[in-house]
Order: sequence, then structure tokens, then C-alpha cells
Amino acid sequence: MYKLLATLFAFTILFSSCDNELDILEDYKEIPIIYGLINPSSTTHQIRVQKAYLGVGNALLMAQNSDSLYYDTAIVKLYLEKLNLGSVVQSYQFQPQNSSKNEGLFTDQNHYIFSLSNTRLDPNALYRLRFQNIQSGKVVTATTRIIEPIFQKTLSSTTRINLADDDPYKIRFNSSKYGKMYGLIMRIRYTETKKLTQAITLKYEDYLLPFTTSRTTSGGEELFFLLDGPSIFQFLGTKIKTDTTVTRRLQDFKSDFLFTAGTDDFYNYVQINAPNNTVNFIPDFTNLSEGKGIFTCRLDTTITAIQFNEVTYDSLVNGKYTRHIFE
Repeated sequence: MYKLLATLFAFTILFSSCDNELDILEDYKEIPIIYGLINPSSTTHQIRVQKAYLGVGNALLMAQNSDSLYYDTAIVKLYLEKLNLGSVVQSYQFQPQNSSKNEGLFTDQNHYIFSLSNTRLDPNALYRLRFQNIQSGKVVTATTRIIEPIFQKTLSSTTRINLADDDPYKIRFNSSKYGKMYGLIMRIRYTETKKLTQAITLKYEDYLLPFTTSRTTSGGEELFFLLDGPSIFQFLGTKIKTDTTVTRRLQDFKSDFLFTAGTDDFYNYVQINAPNNTVNFIPDFTNLSEGKGIFTCRLDTTITAIQFNEVTYDSLVNGKYTRHIFE
């Protein structure tokens, strides 16, 4: 979800009858780029802070200069502020931390993130992110509510999921207050035992369900995800190859369910930046007071070790998509 925004505008208009030049480069304007999701399920929170750049010349070459992309950490401060009735009741300072990034068009030299550790969020509080450039005086803020816990009605220690039925298996849950967009990953876990050494390796495959959304952010709306058995069997059959050097035990196949909830700001950001957005002009979306990016809340909830029913296990071992897994 993180995106680095960098802009380069250099345009010269030549007229055959004169030697006038038009330089549309404006004077330098500081544009912070901030991306971060705080999570009440975690005590560690990380924010990415960079800056846009504008210059004359090759934009790709400028992108290889870390000074074009990153602030000097000695001149910027980042705080998470807990608010009550508009007043700051507690303030936490993020610390810069060296971080790695995938190589690409933008340099990975001097790459860092701001990190805040050992901080448990108050689910009833309003939080504000405050960025401050001590040198320039630039201050950027954004606020978010904390998403309340997801209440799901389907999965428990006694649940046995049926993927062999003609109808999809329905996982029902209630929307959370301040939540708008919901995702689910079905993490199918299994073991492989080397026949020669008896070494056991834990493995998993992640099956992603389509996002679903609530009508409002008030909470309590009944929503659901549908597990389509044939699609999941076909997914497993494609991901797990025949391997005659290992043994896979049928009863070791279990699923973890990873729920994610995002705020309405997160939903708007995703919708605007979705690949299927076919409008000719894609508007910017940001909830920052200045600059580009997004700061909001994400809630993660995981339910572990849910088993399948006997009919599903039979379909796994004998079905056309998955029988090779156990050969």
C-alpha cells in the first residue's frame, strides 16, 4: 500500500519566430509524503516519511539520490498524540530506524522508517499523527479513530469447515465501529515430513478472499465471507506440487483465518488507487493536513487451527485437484 510520490516537471516551448522559453518549474515547496497504519492488535507501530522532489534534469537519476527522497532525521520529529476533547493527554515520539527496501527506481540508500514500540493503543481514544520539520517549521497532522474488535459468529475450537458442499461455506461476522473495509485470508497450514530424515517442516498457503464493505462505520452490520470449496481445492492443487520425498498427513491440514478491518479513509484511498479505476484523471486522496499519503487505523484479528470436516478431508485426499498432494 505504500507508494512513493515523486514529481518532475520540465517543459520548454520553442517558437520558430522567437527565442522565448517558458520554465514552469515553481519555487521549491516542501511536500511531505507520509504513510502509516496504526494497529490496536500490536504494540509496535511504523510510519514511512519521505518527501516529493522537483527539479530540472533526469528524474530517474534524481531518484537515485537519497537527499531527493528522505529527510535528514536530525531535523524532523514525528509524534503520536492521544487526544481527549481536542487536547493532547499523552504524546509518544517515534524514533527513526534503518530499514531495507526492495531495489527499484528509487534508491534504497539511507532508507528508514519511524518506529514506535511498546505502545498499546486505547480503543476509545482519538489519535493524531504530528510531523514537524524543525528547520523549515512545517507541521503536518492527521487523525484517526481506533477500530473496535470484530465480532465473528462462525469460527470456534469446535468448528469443522465443510468445503465439500455444493453451497459455499459462509463465515458470518458483525462490522466494527469505525471499520469500513474488511479482508480475510484463509491460511491453510500443513506439514511435510522428509521420508529419509523424518525432519518435519511446517508450511502454509494463503487463500485471499475478496474484500467486503459495510454500509456505515457505526458497527453491528451483519457481513459474511464465502468459502467456495472447488476454488479452494483448485488453489491448493496448483500451489502444492507432487513430492515423493515427503509425507503429508491429511489430519495436519488446518486453517488460520486472518481478518483485517480498515477505516473509511483507508477504503477511500484503496478505491481511488485501485487498478480498475478507469477514470482519465485519478484524484489525489489524503487525510493529511498538508502533503500526500495517508495515516489511519487497521485492525488485525486471527483465529487459529480451525479443522475441516470428514467429508472435506475425503475430498482433499481423493479429489481431482488435490489427490496428487498425498501421492
